[in-house]
Amino acid sequence: MNNGNKLEVDSIHIEVKPFDESIKEIANVLRNASEGKPFKKIRRVAFEDIETLRSILTPQRIKLMHSIRVKHPESIYELAKMTDRKWRAVANDIEILSNVGLVKLVRKEKPKEIIKPIVNFSKMNISVSV
Repeated sequence: MNNGNKLEVDSIHIEVKPFDESIKEIANVLRNASEGKPFKKIRRVAFEDIETLRSILTPQRIKLMHSIRVKHPESIYELAKMTDRKWRAVANDIEILSNVGLVKLVRKEKPKEIIKPIVNFSKMNISVSV
């Protein structure tokens, strides 16, 4: 079980390729799974174009993911303090990273709700289809 401090996977694969290629790949995986054929589980995130990738993986967001992985903040507020950034800006960046699957958010109920960000990989492998 992941306690937030251990890595679940070593790396995540980020791809930039046209949407129709992604759909064909998903269809093949589903077909193979329905036929009982083995398939390799790979953790990946796909973007349709390089501009979208660039808009998501900004230098500040990469620094946030690094801080989460290395320092294990207990909340987004603590992450903002660690990185000397405003809480709202950090919360917005974390929401974007969570929406694309690069940061996991764990809600904890203490005296008040706390949302703990988790990054469970140490490398991002990026490939671009040409």
